Amino acid sequence: MALTDVFISPAGAGDNSGSSIANALPAISSGDWSTNIEGLDRADKRFVFLEGTYNVATKLTFTGSAPTDEQPNQWVGAKSDGTILRPKFDETGLRLDLTNYPLFVCSTNVQMIDTEENTYYKCLSFENTNSSYSQGSIIEQSTADIDQQMWFGCNFKATPGNANSEVMIANATNYHTCVFEATTKNFDRVLDVRGNSRIDNCRIIGGGAGSGSGDGDGLTTTSQTAQIRDCVITNCHGKGVHMTSTSVKTTINVSNCTIVNNGGDGIDTDQDVAMSSLLTSNGEANIIFGNGGVGLRADANDDRQAGFQLLAMGDNSGGNFTDMDSYEDMIDVIAVTTADFFDYASLDYRIKRGSTLYKLFGDRNMGAIQNEDFEFASVS
Repeated sequence: MALTDVFISPAGAGDNSGSSIANALPAISSGDWSTNIEGLDRADKRFVFLEGTYNVATKLTFTGSAPTDEQPNQWVGAKSDGTILRPKFDETGLRLDLTNYPLFVCSTNVQMIDTEENTYYKCLSFENTNSSYSQGSIIEQSTADIDQQMWFGCNFKATPGNANSEVMIANATNYHTCVFEATTKNFDRVLDVRGNSRIDNCRIIGGGAGSGSGDGDGLTTTSQTAQIRDCVITNCHGKGVHMTSTSVKTTINVSNCTIVNNGGDGIDTDQDVAMSSLLTSNGEANIIFGNGGVGLRADANDDRQAGFQLLAMGDNSGGNFTDMDSYEDMIDVIAVTTADFFDYASLDYRIKRGSTLYKLFGDRNMGAIQNEDFEFASVS
C-alpha cells in the first residue's frame, strides 16, 4: 500500500477536497482550525501542508480514524507547487532556514496540536506567540501517544511568560535537525528529554545568558537514557545540559555538541540529589565554552558521572571541572577562545579555518557545527 496525499493550505482552494494543490483542503477557518482538518482520517495519509501561515487559537484534536503501526500518518511541509521540503540551516548553522515552510502560529496559551503515535513530521514550524505562555510543551505529547513519533527539520518557538514553562518535551521521541527556542528569560527549560529519547543535530536556544526567572536550562534529562549528539545549546540563563532525575538508571551521552554562552554550568550530571553508584554518563568531542558556571560538573558521590575524555573548553566562570577528582586527569582538554569562532558575539559558532578545532577529526570539526572551506574564502 502507499500513502494517499492530502494537500492542505491555510484557506484552501477549488472544491476543498485536498485531492490536489488546486483543490487544497482548508486548515483554517475564522482564525482557528477548520472542521475540514479536524475530521480527517490519518491512517495511510500524508498531509502535504503548503507554505503559508496557519493562525490558530485552540488545540487541534482529530475525530477521524487514527494512524496505526501498519497505516502511519506523515505531515510534511511543501512549497506552493507541492515540492516537499528538505531541512537546511541558515548560514550560521544556528537556526533553520524557514523559507517556504508552513508556519503554525498559536496566539493563545494552549498546546496547539494533540499528537498521535505512528506519526512522522517533516519541515514544519510551530510557534506560540502568547506572552503569558505557561505550557509544558507547544505540542502535546502524552505518554499514550508517543510510540513511533519522529520529528525531522521542525522548528519550535515560544515566548514563555512563566517560570515553570517549557518549549517542548521529548518523550521517548526522536528529533533530528530541529530547533527549539525560547525568546524570553522566563522559563524552566527549553527542552525536557524523557524516556530514551534521541536528539540529533538540533539547536536549543534561550533568550539570553543573563539573570532570569525559572531554572532557565537548555536541556534537561529526567528519566531513562538520553542521546544528545551534534547539538548546539546556547544563550540560556540556566545550565546547558542538566540531569535532574533521581533514578540510578538514568544516564546521558552528550557528544559532538557545542555548549556555549549559558548562564549556569555547561553540563551538570549531579542529578540534584546525594546519590552513589550511578550509571556512567559520557560523551566526547564537545565544545564547552563561555558558560557562567562550571564547564562540567560531576556527582559529588560518584565521579564516574563524567566519563568524558576529549573536550574543548575555556572561559567557564566556575572553571572547567567540579567533583571530578582523579577522573579530571583522564580528560584531554583543548583550550578555546572566542577567536576560534567566526563571530562569537553574534552567536555564530562556526569554526574558523585556522582554529585547532577545524577538521580536527579529518573530515569534521570539534563540536556540532560543520563548515567547508568555501564558506570561509576570506577568513583565515
